[in-house]
Amino acid sequence: MDTILNIILPVFGLVAVGFMVGRPPLFPANFAKSLSNFIFYLALPCLLFRSMASRGLPHGDEMSLVAAYYLALTTVMVASFLYARWVYRETLGGAATLMLGSCFSNTVLVGVPLMLAAFGQPGLQQMLLLVTGHAAWLIGIATILAEASKAGQGGGPLRIVAQTLLALVKNPVIIAILSGLLFGALGLRIPSPVDSAMRMLGEAAVPCSLFALGASLVGLKVTDLLGRTLFMTLVKLFILPAAVFVSGHYIFELPPLALAVAVTTASMPGGMNVFLFAQRYETHVARTASSTLLTTLFSALTTGFIIDVFRNT
Repeated sequence: MDTILNIILPVFGLVAVGFMVGRPPLFPANFAKSLSNFIFYLALPCLLFRSMASRGLPHGDEMSLVAAYYLALTTVMVASFLYARWVYRETLGGAATLMLGSCFSNTVLVGVPLMLAAFGQPGLQQMLLLVTGHAAWLIGIATILAEASKAGQGGGPLRIVAQTLLALVKNPVIIAILSGLLFGALGLRIPSPVDSAMRMLGEAAVPCSLFALGASLVGLKVTDLLGRTLFMTLVKLFILPAAVFVSGHYIFELPPLALAVAVTTASMPGGMNVFLFAQRYETHVARTASSTLLTTLFSALTTGFIIDVFRNT
């Protein structure tokens, strides 16, 4: 109950506020996108840079955390893709979209606020090690599969890989994490006036992220509840966290905080990037929108339960 009242309710309460009021006539229709740009390009990079600049390079346990998480993630990705191909008879592009919807966690808009509230700066710093390659790995593989499904219309695999790497090095979240790590490893200190300005911007990232997420859900509807939407929702909220727990606890024997961070990250709701990917390739648009909405609603319970278990063990 303490976790629900002090962590889950404030975080998902702000999402609910964004969903209820982040629409006309109070805010313009494109408000969520504009606010997300402020978060993505300015507020969140300041928060992440300051967080990573206060620490050094990853150590052995943290590299085990990364290995444990990505082993489980890749296993579930492959299983989800094959299930979609064999059971639903999907094309490569369709299966790639369902795979992405099953495995892509909202590590930014939901993950950062929740991790800070549940496990503090130490937990956030460890989660950011997972975030660094998260989008590149998932969206990169899904893009290659979707482009292959277009039978050569999108170009060769080298072009796709190059575009993925270019998007990675231009991503302000990734730049903030990696540059912050380097800054801290070199023993540098942020000048006080600059640090104060970055701190104020970073403090705006958490509430604005949650409000923007709620506003971005306006207009999404639930469809295909017993089919592919349910498949993505169940894998995202239950199977992926379970796989990460098995990998982290039984294979890599992670310490308690690292295991909590890994499983909690895996339990986050689906991200809007999945919906944008589906729009780009014109496949399962309504279903990915539905799974994003459902996982956001129900992760308040499932992620809350996971956090409560780890905080009380």
